[in-house]
Amino acid sequence: MAMVVDSLRLYERLAATVRGQIETRTFRPGDRLPSVRELSRSSGVSVSTVLDAYRLLEDQGLIRPRPQSGYYVRATFSPRAAEPSRSAPLAMTVDFDRSELQEAMLRAMGREDVVQLGFALPDPDLLPHERLARLTSRVAREHPEASYGYGPVSGHRALREQIAQRTFVAGAAVSPDEMVITSGCQEALSLALQSAVPRGGVVAVESPCHAGILQAIYQSGLRSLEIATSTRDGICIEALEEAALNGIAAGDPILGCVVSPNFQNPLGFLMSDADKQRLVDLSRRYGMTLIEDDIYGDLGYEVERPRVLRSFEGGEDVLLCSSFSKTLAPGYRIGWCIAGRRHADLRRLKYGLNVSAPSLPQLVIAEFLSNGGYDQYLRRARKAYAASVHRMGDAIARVFPAGTRMTQPQGSFVLWVELPSGADATRLYGEALSRGILLAPGRLFSAQDGYGSCVRLTASQWSSKVDEAVTALGKMLRG
Repeated sequence: MAMVVDSLRLYERLAATVRGQIETRTFRPGDRLPSVRELSRSSGVSVSTVLDAYRLLEDQGLIRPRPQSGYYVRATFSPRAAEPSRSAPLAMTVDFDRSELQEAMLRAMGREDVVQLGFALPDPDLLPHERLARLTSRVAREHPEASYGYGPVSGHRALREQIAQRTFVAGAAVSPDEMVITSGCQEALSLALQSAVPRGGVVAVESPCHAGILQAIYQSGLRSLEIATSTRDGICIEALEEAALNGIAAGDPILGCVVSPNFQNPLGFLMSDADKQRLVDLSRRYGMTLIEDDIYGDLGYEVERPRVLRSFEGGEDVLLCSSFSKTLAPGYRIGWCIAGRRHADLRRLKYGLNVSAPSLPQLVIAEFLSNGGYDQYLRRARKAYAASVHRMGDAIARVFPAGTRMTQPQGSFVLWVELPSGADATRLYGEALSRGILLAPGRLFSAQDGYGSCVRLTASQWSSKVDEAVTALGKMLRG
């Protein structure tokens, strides 16, 4: 018995040592830990002791194994800042229009004296500018018609084929003929909503929810219904089912549901496969059309690409929307919607809106994807974003007042921060902007004027200026 106790103490001590190296950033999110045999040799302990230590760290959520590869550091923050509780929106449908606030933020983003923490834009230093510029010159020479003519309504087939291949990696086998190329993900969502839900219909959304989704619902003549959402697990399936039953009983059923299961903006959660299947099953049971926003799907901190809803049993009618704006080229404004049986409706709506998406950027991105190297680029980007988000999280935990809570995203490059009781995020937004810092106030992410004490901060690029801006925000909050 004494030997067992000693063994337990030994692996716990070893686990504490490794944990300390993770917390001091000797090993950062995404880093591979020493192999079991390497740590056994360097620490002078048995292989079984190392395995027990690694399993303990895995149970604590600090590391995760990868088949045939070893153990890697997971995305975790300093324990000094707790996570926000599950949201509790009111059970009411409302309209949403934050265009005035969004336009004011866009104007501020154009100022050179402003530190940009408000818009969810990728780190420009990570984007492959030079390669895209070379491809643009070549494609423009080889396809001059791309600059002076209209392209196909559904988009150029070369790009649709590349997107179909990448969707297969996310678990869903789709045909290039099922999709429509759009001018960004926002347009894809709008077209999906208009094709699936009649005007005046109710659309369920996560709460908080990306402002672009709420704006698309409003501008499509629909009503949004916010559903309780967990910062770790995503939309609450039980709350969604209760809302569906209440809607049917009231003669006002939920007809659509827009969700972002993979690294949602602004919370950064990743839904489990089990919950994704439950969501698909529920949508079929109650006649809701699922619309998936997968714009951050390629930006998880772990290597494995999570599955999209279309890949699950019964998910063939999910409308899948995404774009390259968060990964490759925000200014190209190239998105898509995989619409399945609604493809003809989407083509008609797209043609009526603006005929087709611009040809030149479509052909450039298709060439970029076909030449290889995109996955290698994504691996670098994911690691960089994980590090930047964690550095900002550590800074917030250090300089914001006691009682601050923040998310622990598993992907993307944004942080959702819940300020202490009594803090006014809209007032902080105004004061920060007057001092050259742009952030996104929480009311932008709710149609109910909720989240008045929350802000979303973009952490795609860490720098001394960003560090100073976060410190300044902490001082403003402390008074």
